[in-house]
Amino acid sequence: MALTRWNPTRDLERAWSDFDRLFNRLTSSDWFSDPDMDVSDTGTWRPAIDLTEHENEYVVTAEVPGMEEDDVHISLKDNVLTLKGEKKFEQEEEGENRYYRERRYGNFQRMIRMDAEIDSDNVQAEYENGILTITLPKTKETMAKEIPVKSKK
Repeated sequence: MALTRWNPTRDLERAWSDFDRLFNRLTSSDWFSDPDMDVSDTGTWRPAIDLTEHENEYVVTAEVPGMEEDDVHISLKDNVLTLKGEKKFEQEEEGENRYYRERRYGNFQRMIRMDAEIDSDNVQAEYENGILTITLPKTKETMAKEIPVKSKK
């Protein structure tokens, strides 16, 4: 029987590597989500989104390929933006042999909570080439305001 000297550094590195691998698998899974960003996910798929904050507005970009403008519904209530829609299933042709399917179909719902008050009267949405872009202007009260510093001389 051979004796092996214990190396705590090697064992700790192995443990961190295992932890990183587990964390990456969990965060890439569909069931893991940030509760503040995705309040509800009731459908069979979720469109990928980007949320960008600018000084005067938020911009949400969502990938909804294969859908028409009428298939997506947008609402804003209590500073929560809700995207709902349905991607219709394409019927298979008779005699067609399908071996693999990655595209997703069905209903989706994404809810995104905004940190600032939104000027709901000026929200705009545009759809082009499967990309939905929603511009949400902040109210004047919530925008950062520069305050000058005066000297007491």
